Amino acid sequence: MLRTYRLRMLAVTAAAMLLGVTASVSAQISPRGSNVSGMPVASPDMMSGRGMGPGMMGDYFAGGPVNSGWGGGSLTYDQVQAFVRGGGREGKVDVKTNTITYDTPEVTIDMIAVQPGHDDQTFEVGGLTNPTLIVPVKAVVHLNLVNMDFGAQMEHGLILAAAPPPYPYMAMMATGPGLAQVMPLLPWRSKKALKQATYAELSTTFIAGEAGTYWYVCPTPQHAQEGMFGKFVVR
Repeated sequence: MLRTYRLRMLAVTAAAMLLGVTASVSAQISPRGSNVSGMPVASPDMMSGRGMGPGMMGDYFAGGPVNSGWGGGSLTYDQVQAFVRGGGREGKVDVKTNTITYDTPEVTIDMIAVQPGHDDQTFEVGGLTNPTLIVPVKAVVHLNLVNMDFGAQMEHGLILAAAPPPYPYMAMMATGPGLAQVMPLLPWRSKKALKQATYAELSTTFIAGEAGTYWYVCPTPQHAQEGMFGKFVVR
């Protein structure tokens, strides 16, 4: 099974090369709240972000729980609970429509990949599952992602793309490197026991440069196909 998984990852690497993914692989990783990836965004055309090179593909699909070799941030159980509680603090949460609306020129979105108590292969913000996120055009968006999932192949990341669902098994075939991204993939939590585990965290900052409807998508093979995506509206 492990060999099959590795072969699948090689196929993803080849697909990324065909999509014209850039060779700029300087992964700027930093703890929560900072400008991590230096996304230059927002020409009048679109949100813009940095691509990831084929050399990085093997690294972020390598698999394994978060450990001392993880280059991003990490949170304890108590810290991740505070992160969860603060997830919708800056926006107006509408449970009925599964929507969170932000109306300030600078927005912070705290997102969980597979929050315990929610369905597998989902994103959570402010207690909502795969919510529609609405931000003002030209807003500076700080997006922080924590992976609370556990188990083999449960790495998660995020690509913000214009391509709508449904997504194929390899979502990157539809999204490409995206308009903005949280990369590399975050490893799963260190232990099955929630209170004893360490959780991986990574962030990115971009400018919502053009009004429109976009989608935040997990690029791990099969995850978006199973429903790990949500709508991102700039207006």
